[in-house]
Amino acid sequence: MKTASINETLQAATTISKTTQTLIGKEIATGHYDFITLFFVYTRGDETGLTIIPSFMHSSEGTAYPFAEWSSASGAKTLTASTFTMTATTSGYIRLDVRGISYVKFTQGGSANDGTPTGTLAATYSLQ
Repeated sequence: MKTASINETLQAATTISKTTQTLIGKEIATGHYDFITLFFVYTRGDETGLTIIPSFMHSSEGTAYPFAEWSSASGAKTLTASTFTMTATTSGYIRLDVRGISYVKFTQGGSANDGTPTGTLAATYSLQ
């Protein structure tokens, strides 16, 4: 039996962080759902851009494992954390498969340590 969809505001438009990745809203319990979609609106300010990093966890407030992708070169496999970077005012979404994942969190921060962050990020999410 499928669980009904959930749609919630994660964060109202808030000035982004400059030097560290900062939690967007809260961590999200994803048990019994197949997918999470993060919808965001980024309004660029004096900073170079914005980076969003999704992370998965086994337990609430547990170790965060960044969403990552494997690449192969000359027979060697390398794991690289996936980030989503915006360099201009934009709106969009990030959709992730969360089957078997207990918790997800998204963090945000400036894509470079330049300028005084005046840009804002608003985010909502949907679980299906």
